[in-house]
Amino acid sequence: MPRRTKTKKTNTVESKFRNKDMRFSISLVILIGMLTFSALLLLFSLNKSSIVSAETYTKKIVPIKNDSGLKKTGSQALNDSSLDFNITVPSQLGEWLYKTGEVKSLTDDSLSNQYFRMFVPLPGAKSNNFDQQNKNILTIRKFSADEWFDIEKSCQEEESTCDAAGKMIAKGADSNGDEWVYAYIKPENCPKSIEAKCNFVDKIIESFNLK
Repeated sequence: MPRRTKTKKTNTVESKFRNKDMRFSISLVILIGMLTFSALLLLFSLNKSSIVSAETYTKKIVPIKNDSGLKKTGSQALNDSSLDFNITVPSQLGEWLYKTGEVKSLTDDSLSNQYFRMFVPLPGAKSNNFDQQNKNILTIRKFSADEWFDIEKSCQEEESTCDAAGKMIAKGADSNGDEWVYAYIKPENCPKSIEAKCNFVDKIIESFNLK
């Protein structure tokens, strides 16, 4: 009789330990699951935050102005508040459009060159592509004086840099005393369908005036 009683007590103790061990294992699995879920949630939040930061940074370093909005105008003097100059367009040119914004410098990767691009519609063009519907007949770019000095220096070695910069129209300075150079580019080969309009580019350049 004492031996049987002793065996029952031992079995009861072992059963209690097994139950405790099972509860501990279940709790451990639940805890690991919760920690894993928390880690995944934190990782997702950090990833989402980095994407937002990247988008914000991209917007800050690419301050494109009026790139998507083309401006139509007839025969008149151009006086755009985003530009530092005025030009007069002959009435014979007819319909024309333009874009303004900032493009990459020719000497480094900064977006420092303000530009103005004039377009005229191509007769009979049937396309949804802007470049196939219109022809760029004049580009005016703004350079810092130091950048223009570097461009003139590099022109002696690379003629392509001179072609990209264009010919100087004028020099000027802003209220802070910073000096700027304005240069223009006109196409060498103009389509015959708009050749008469391309001939007005020289007159437009002659009308260039700094504000």
